[in-house]
Amino acid sequence: MATDLYLISNIETRKEDVLDNKDIYLQKLKELKLEHTSNFRDGKYKQCEGDWEYEFPYTYDEVLDTIISDEDTTELIYYSSPFVFSIRVYENCLELTTIYKYRYLYEDEYKQLDIAKENLLEFRRNIFDIISIFGGTEIIYLADNACDKIATYLECWAWEGKSYDEIKQDMIAKNLPFRSDYENLKLNDLSYRNITEIIFDDFKDFKV
Repeated sequence: MATDLYLISNIETRKEDVLDNKDIYLQKLKELKLEHTSNFRDGKYKQCEGDWEYEFPYTYDEVLDTIISDEDTTELIYYSSPFVFSIRVYENCLELTTIYKYRYLYEDEYKQLDIAKENLLEFRRNIFDIISIFGGTEIIYLADNACDKIATYLECWAWEGKSYDEIKQDMIAKNLPFRSDYENLKLNDLSYRNITEIIFDDFKDFKV
């Protein structure tokens, strides 16, 4: 199952503030100078070009036969990039899409190697730097493609405008255990049909 890795963060903002600050956010994202991803094309890997860009939600109008601004969506703005992440901003939730699959968090074959630890640290640092631009302080990892429980929180909650806090509190009410011990996540314990834990990160090690 091709189940992509997403994450949401605890921001609180207003549409007006996002529109007023959209270029400030853009500049701060560019200042992070993240590493470009690469695609395999023409028989070799080529680095993706460009930088952060934003666009507003749009939809197709069948009557006018044209693309128009989507005034009904809860999404406020979308930041795309040639890096690992893209961003959707909602009034009370920030969503990051990644190029990875959800299993990335659980792949444990090389977890004890220094390079794997460094890669995870960089991954988390980049997330922390991004969410901090928008006022976020913690995250919850989610997934798509009918992944048990967490796909519903993504597709039926976050995408429908539910706040980060509403999602987190519902998880707590359902007694879903929260885990932050990346090093102990084992691939053999992961079942997309039966998610038994929520992977959470409050980045305490970056806040000291």
